[in-house]
Amino acid sequence: MGFSALAGRIPEWGRLFDEAGYLAFLEAVRQELSKGEKPFEVHDAFARIGDWELPLLPLAERCAGAPRSRWAAILREDLEARFAQEKLGRELDSLRGDYARARGALKLRVQRTATLGPGAISAAIAGDLHAVLVLDLPGFVTPVRAADLTAWERPAQDLVAVALENVKTKERVEISPMEISTARLFAVTGASVFVATLGLAAEDLLGVGSPFGALVAMPSAHIVLCHSIADARSLRVLHAMAAGALQAYEGGPSPLSPDLFWKRGDRFVALPVLREDGEVKCGLPREFDEQVAQRLS
Repeated sequence: MGFSALAGRIPEWGRLFDEAGYLAFLEAVRQELSKGEKPFEVHDAFARIGDWELPLLPLAERCAGAPRSRWAAILREDLEARFAQEKLGRELDSLRGDYARARGALKLRVQRTATLGPGAISAAIAGDLHAVLVLDLPGFVTPVRAADLTAWERPAQDLVAVALENVKTKERVEISPMEISTARLFAVTGASVFVATLGLAAEDLLGVGSPFGALVAMPSAHIVLCHSIADARSLRVLHAMAAGALQAYEGGPSPLSPDLFWKRGDRFVALPVLREDGEVKCGLPREFDEQVAQRLS
């Protein structure tokens, strides 16, 4: 019985090749797998390598569109990527069940509502922003799950404290003080998506707290603006911060919110920022207007 007669019985990926290509692909797969240390078996639709399975269709689709001389390199590239994914998966599994190992990878990440995955362990900050508990692993960030909290048996507030401390102590940032109307404003920037999280601990940078609180902006994952509210000059800083936050939000990357946030202790109140007829405007909620703006005017 010829290859064409067997076409209905071969796996889906096999139909991408003629008879010679079909056999050559199988041989190329076996040769690449034999270079590894793990035992393997090649089945119709997949190859079993140790305790995991590698689907053959995606590999066949890539090879079918390339010269046969490139097949070995294509297979090697895909296998190396898959081995790396499996290694990370095993590391993640070990972290999820072992708090002592997970502790150093715990972080808080500021995210918009639209980017929250189902079941995310998060708390609302204000406006459209949330603080999300995640694991920061080499190569990727993954949300902490409810099952992780159960396995770790730690109070939620303790996990949040550890996660915030990890961001404060491990992220590399640049802090740039600026003067606006002789009042000081700080800009914190960095390459990490966790820079915005530092806005949750703005008082660490601003020093002795003001009875009026602080203004904080988290326009992108990579930028924080903060200012300790002191006197009438702070109202001029507010408008400058609003313009800067909106510009950073619109310019990206990783935009979060154009709004300013009034921070007093652990509580945030959003001050909405928008562009209207070409002019940047910042809305003042009644609470902020009565307790800050009117007293400083």
